[in-house]
Amino acid sequence: MAFGSHTTEPVPLYLIPQTVAEEVRKYGDSIAEVRVRRTSGHCYLITIKHEVRGERHE
Repeated sequence: MAFGSHTTEPVPLYLIPQTVAEEVRKYGDSIAEVRVRRTSGHCYLITIKHEVRGERHE
């Protein structure tokens, strides 16, 4: 199983729930991990680790 990750632009504290909800709609059941890291001021980076789904190339 391969994993990819996506990091958002810095978002203010009050927009974290909306941003996470948007990422859940985008990646759905393939999300393995959500990390929220504080940057400067009241802004946060949200990193989504998700399973990469697709055809296997053997």
